[in-house]
Amino acid sequence: MDLLKTVFGIDVSSRKSNVCIMVNGQKVNDYAISNDMVGFNQLLGDLKQVTNPQIIFEATGVYSRRLQAFLDMHELRYVMMNPLEAKRKTKDDLHQNKTDKLDALYLAKLQSEHPQRLAYVQSKEYQELMANNRIYEQASHDLITNRNRLHKAIQLTFPEIEHLMANPRGKNYWSIVLRFPHPDIVLETKEADIIDFLKG
Repeated sequence: MDLLKTVFGIDVSSRKSNVCIMVNGQKVNDYAISNDMVGFNQLLGDLKQVTNPQIIFEATGVYSRRLQAFLDMHELRYVMMNPLEAKRKTKDDLHQNKTDKLDALYLAKLQSEHPQRLAYVQSKEYQELMANNRIYEQASHDLITNRNRLHKAIQLTFPEIEHLMANPRGKNYWSIVLRFPHPDIVLETKEADIIDFLKG
């Protein structure tokens, strides 16, 4: 049984991460690494010197995903905390003089004093599924946002066009909008050409 409890608190930001190492509740080292393979391999060197290291960091979107992917690749378990939950679980006075080094220390201290459950390494298939799901959700959100913007623009330039069809959302409707985004274009177009376009 390993009598030493070694915790790596990692504060992840856009370009670098600050690491604080605590052994049995005492800080033994802190340093900064770059958020790339060079920096992550530096961290890995320290992690490999420890039996069952406990790693804790906050979920900071795209920045923490790089660290998470690296840890998963090396089958290292970790705690990835929601930032609001991490703040709630630390004392209020700990965040009054916020610095990256202090945040790494507080995360390490939190895991040392109030251990959070370590996550199991996600399978590659699950990671890809979650990544694809995030892409799909973002694409759906962008589609709805752009559709609403286009609707507002049409209300300013040619509001009557939405009454041409029972369902002004289909492919034919958008083809008409692209061809005739303003009523003046309709007036300037020959009737025969309009009929040919609608038939096509």
